[in-house]
Amino acid sequence: MPDDDKQSAVADLLATSMSSIMGRGINRQARIHPLTVTLVSMGIGSIVLLGIGLAAEPLPSFNLRSWAIILWLVVVNTAFAFTLWNLTLRTLSIMESSVINNTMLIQIAILAWLFLCETLTWTEIIGLILAALGALLVQVRFDNGKTKP
Repeated sequence: MPDDDKQSAVADLLATSMSSIMGRGINRQARIHPLTVTLVSMGIGSIVLLGIGLAAEPLPSFNLRSWAIILWLVVVNTAFAFTLWNLTLRTLSIMESSVINNTMLIQIAILAWLFLCETLTWTEIIGLILAALGALLVQVRFDNGKTKP
């Protein structure tokens, strides 16, 4: 892996980690409504990304279908999903939140197979099953013979 890719991966990891820590901290305080947290965080991020996109690429042409897809992504995939996520960060433990967040890749692969007709090899299917089993095992509470007082 080239050094630029490594630096980018590290920066992405740190930014994602900080975002998770800050988001959980803000949501656990329960002073700000989850929708407000979503609007502020997504609003700032989308404005920055829009600026970068407009600076880097020419303005695309949109048709009715394009606008329908954009509307769906804005309302359902972003506003609803992230508001729900911010709401769950108030009540779930960090372990439970982490398990849900880490199963996102499994969900994406399954949705791509269902809706985009992407193929999955047996190796990929086994990998998805193992990842799902790992997420399940983390949630199982084993009684090791010790009783709690």
